[in-house]
Formats: sequence, structure tokens, C-alpha cells
Amino acid sequence: MSPTMPAPAAIDSPTDAPSKPAMSISNADVSKPNSTLVAKTAAILKEARNDGSEAATIYSAAPSGGSRRSRKVLPSDEKDDELVDTTAALILRSKKTLRMAKRKTKPRKVIARPIVASFLELPSELLQEVFSHLAITDIYRLSRASKDLRDFILTHEGSIARDIISLRYPILAKCFPLPVTFDKLPPEHHEALLSPAHQSRLLLSLKPYAQHVPPPSPRTICSCVSCTFAWINLAIVTDLAHWQTNLNTREPIPMIKRGEQPQWNVELLAQTKRTLERALTSPLVYATILERHLHTTTSTILRRSLFTKVRPVLPEHRPYCLSHSEVETDTFLSRKGRDNFEPPFHRDNYYNIEAYAPNRKWSKTEERWIYFAQGQHERDLEWARARFEWEGREGYEEEMERMGKYLRGKLAR
Repeated sequence: MSPTMPAPAAIDSPTDAPSKPAMSISNADVSKPNSTLVAKTAAILKEARNDGSEAATIYSAAPSGGSRRSRKVLPSDEKDDELVDTTAALILRSKKTLRMAKRKTKPRKVIARPIVASFLELPSELLQEVFSHLAITDIYRLSRASKDLRDFILTHEGSIARDIISLRYPILAKCFPLPVTFDKLPPEHHEALLSPAHQSRLLLSLKPYAQHVPPPSPRTICSCVSCTFAWINLAIVTDLAHWQTNLNTREPIPMIKRGEQPQWNVELLAQTKRTLERALTSPLVYATILERHLHTTTSTILRRSLFTKVRPVLPEHRPYCLSHSEVETDTFLSRKGRDNFEPPFHRDNYYNIEAYAPNRKWSKTEERWIYFAQGQHERDLEWARARFEWEGREGYEEEMERMGKYLRGKLAR
């Protein structure tokens, strides 16, 4: 500002202020090529006159393409319409489509398929195959699950037990055969087996095992030699399984003095006898005895293997080197081991038993076990009939008197 130019006068009051705001359009905006004047309302710009008159309109330049004629002044609140896709699928009409539509309208044949609501509805062969891979204890648990399961197991008890024994206890089944029941014997052998001479001879054979083997009833099982020893062996393994808790905890088994019979032993013998009599008619009970004896044998072998660190054991004293993966079956008993010809005549012999498997012998030439229980029952029956069938004939009373004196002398010792 030059010094010769006069200074502007001061405004003393607000009324002296200019009454109209300046409205101008810059020359630069107008002079721009391809520009359009766009009107913006005073409500958007919020500019109004001070005297309450209409809102002012301000024009600004906005670039746009095209010629001058195509330029239009557009309001700012106008929005572009959205494009709507009206494309539709073409309708196919041909002979093929008509055939396909007609095929869909035809009713389909519903194939009647059986709905298996329970696994008991499966064929009995499949169920028996499933049960054959279970343990005997699992079979008993299943029989308590429902009445239908119990009825099925009791109906097919023989086949289920036979399959389980053939898979898990084939060797023990040969070592511990069941004695033949008396009702299955031919009638011509009844007289010889029930004769007093034969029964007195049977009592003599059972006398060494009186403390842990209950005597069988004469009309329950066959009283031949092979069936009698089969009864003795089953009674011994049942009694041995009863005392496994004492053997595992290293507690001594209570001994009984000669000539005494405490009440607890009488009850134990009665329980053993009931178990064996049930095994004669129930294959599952017989399989349970074999399972318990297998558990007794494996636990004894594994228990003795723990004491080898304290006291070394020679390999010939422990022929069965057993691992924990072999305890489910009796396959390890097929290896070479000790022969068991005589049953333990006292409970004190239980401490020395590792694997009790009688009725077999190791063949050194063939390198395998030979089982000699097959066919022995028929030979013993013929021997008993030829020996004791003379009862009632001439000289029978004299022979019985002589036999009675002999037996009384034996029992008195």
C-alpha cells in the first residue's frame, strides 16, 4: 500500500457493515473449458442472508465431458438408478426334456429293506461269531444286560462256549477234560460201577485228596479211573484259584491237621462241588474254570519273574517265559515244559506249582506234547465191567468180606 492512498474509514457499529454478502464467480472457474455450473442450495451450504431473505445460490464449476449442448445443470441430490439384472434362463423344450420330465413324475418303487433296530436281530451265526471273540466274563456281563440277551446266550450256550474254548483254551481243554455224567453211560455198565467193591476202591483213591477235593456222588459222574482223576484235577484247579489271593500277597495258606475238618473247609468243599456239578451241565461254567486256571497260571509265572532279581532262577526251572501280551490265550503252554503226572495231594504243594497241565507228556523224538486222555474212558469202563460185574455170583460174599477187612485195615492207619 502506497503512503499517498487514504486509509479506509473505520466501522463503528454492526449496522454499518455491508448488507449483502459478496457473491462472485472467479474468472478462473468460468474460463475453464468443459465446465458446468452446478447449483447448490443454501441448505447444503448453510449460507443465508442476514435480513432473512431467500437463500443464496452459489455456482461452482465442475468438469464434464462432451459438447456444450450435452452439458446440463443437475441437482446434487439426484442419484443414479441401480441396474437390475432381468436375465432369465431359457426354457428348454425338446423330446428329451419331455421324456425326462415324464420320468420324474412317475412314482418310484420303494424297496422294502429290513430295519435292524437291535443287534439281536442279526443272524445267529454272526452273533455267535461276535461272542466267540469275547471273554467268558464279558459273556456273563452281557447276560445281565437284558432279558433278550440272556435268553439268546442260554439258548446258544453250547456253541458259544465251544467257540471260545477253541480260540482261547484249546490246550487246557485237553488237559482238563470233563468227566462223563452217569446218565450218559450205557446201562450195562451201571451194575459194575455201583458195586460196593468198586465204590470202596474209589474212596481209597480219593482219600489222599480229602482236604481239598470233595468226593463225587456215585450217580452224578462215571466212577471209572479216568473220570475220577478228571474230577480231581478240576477240583484242584478250582481250589487253587481260590487261594491265589494268599499266593499273590505272600500270605500262608492255612493248614489243617490230620483228622480235623474245620467248618470253613467244609463250606469250601461244598462250594467246589457245586461248581463242578454245574460245569457238567453248563458249558459256560466249564469255560469259566478254564479261564480262571489260565489266569492262575499266567499270574504265577509273572509273579515269579519279579523275584529273579533277588534270587537268580535257572532257565530249566522256569520254562515258560511269558510276556504280558500272551496272557489272553494258552498258546504258550505248547512250548516245552514240565510234565505233571500226579495231582498235588496237599495245599502245601501249591507254592511249587507254576503251570499245572496234566494228562500230557513231552515227546523228545517228536518234539511235541502227546495227550493221552482220549480213549482212556472206554478202556476203563471195560476194565471195571470185567472186574466188578461178578457181584451176586458164587463166592461173591467171601470176596467182599475179604475186601472189607482189607479196607478197614487201610482206613484205620
